[in-house]
Amino acid sequence: QSDTKNQTFLRQITLGGAFNREYIQAGDVQNRGLELGIGYNKKWSNLRWSANITYSTNRNRVVRLLDNPNETLRQGGLNGCEVILTQGGTMGDLYMTSDFKRDAEGNIAIKDGNVSQVNLTNPSYRGSVLPKGNIGFSNDFSWKGFNFGFVVTARFGGIVMSQTQALMDAYGVSKASADARDKGGIAVNNGLVSAEQYYAVVGGENPIWSEYIYSATNARIQEAHLAYTFPRRMLGGMELTLGLTANNLLMLYNKAPFDPEATASTGTYYQGFDYLMQPSLRTLGFNVKLKF
Repeated sequence: QSDTKNQTFLRQITLGGAFNREYIQAGDVQNRGLELGIGYNKKWSNLRWSANITYSTNRNRVVRLLDNPNETLRQGGLNGCEVILTQGGTMGDLYMTSDFKRDAEGNIAIKDGNVSQVNLTNPSYRGSVLPKGNIGFSNDFSWKGFNFGFVVTARFGGIVMSQTQALMDAYGVSKASADARDKGGIAVNNGLVSAEQYYAVVGGENPIWSEYIYSATNARIQEAHLAYTFPRRMLGGMELTLGLTANNLLMLYNKAPFDPEATASTGTYYQGFDYLMQPSLRTLGFNVKLKF
């Protein structure tokens, strides 16, 4: 457990002077973490298997923020979607400031055959970008000079946002917009709204974020390797090893339209925001090792 006190924040101040924000030092942010690991090794004649699994979790909580417990700190984000710090919340709490305009019964309002957007008086909490837990599972097998291993990693919990997807929808170049056109429109209430009209309101630079927030839970083969070591008798006492390696090899589960582990910025409050990011990379390589 660690408690970080008197962190530096930017707080909005009342306009009227030359500045609209000020630096302050305040707060008490608590992190409680746990990491568990277990390993297993077994050998059957020429076959050896080694496996390890680790689980880690961290619970982040803003114990105290400002003198007024009801005061919040807006830390920025994207247009209509930002991280807001509140006492009792986390450092990754995401709020939405726009939504569909709705009728008195709470249904999405339709006017002139299309949806419309409204700015919320009170920001709506959508979740935290912080994960609830992470798992890593590694395996390594060796048999008569062959060595094969892989690492599977998984993240559980948290949310991510994609303005890239919103922009692609608005321009009609995404798979989602193509599917909507093929179906004759977007189903809203008991009718259909044309894909072009719908995404002109929902997507773009000022999207309705409820349509572009995704689960950050994902699992992948993070690493894999295969190698063979030739017997020394074949090379006059020398030892030659040839190997293949791969990183970020295969995504096993992911519901977001981008890699949730990739970030557009290293800033504390910009985790989980996808704004025209480059895709994450898969790397493949080989190695040659010769021992005399």
